[in-house]
Amino acid sequence: MRIVAIDYGKVRIGLAITDMSKTIAYPFKTVQASTNFEKTSQAILDALKEHIDEIEKIIIGLPLLLEGGFSEMTTEVNEFVKVFKTKTTIPIELIDERLSSVQAERHLKDNLKLNRKKRSKKIDPMAAALLLQNFLNFN
Repeated sequence: MRIVAIDYGKVRIGLAITDMSKTIAYPFKTVQASTNFEKTSQAILDALKEHIDEIEKIIIGLPLLLEGGFSEMTTEVNEFVKVFKTKTTIPIELIDERLSSVQAERHLKDNLKLNRKKRSKKIDPMAAALLLQNFLNFN
């Protein structure tokens, strides 16, 4: 079975998936976000279609402020999750994602030596993969 991570963004949503042994997280896909959470939910499920029967859990990054408080984006993610939960029976868990996108950008810049344009195309699934790998490492 696999675990999927979602790094939710207003424009793009990064997806990551584990191997079958749930040891390693891989960047998977990027999905375009919509202001309609039902459309966004369906786009995510469509992107996961080939693995849907293998997924035992979906984790979604909750963007908290550095001091732990809620932001406008935290509220948006919570609203999205309410809709997403109505579209799937797969268990969903919210986890703290503070600085995951910053870590992903730094990793892409330092390790892969990608320019800003190429980084912007890879950052969302990479952020999801870092989120997922951290989850695997500590759970």
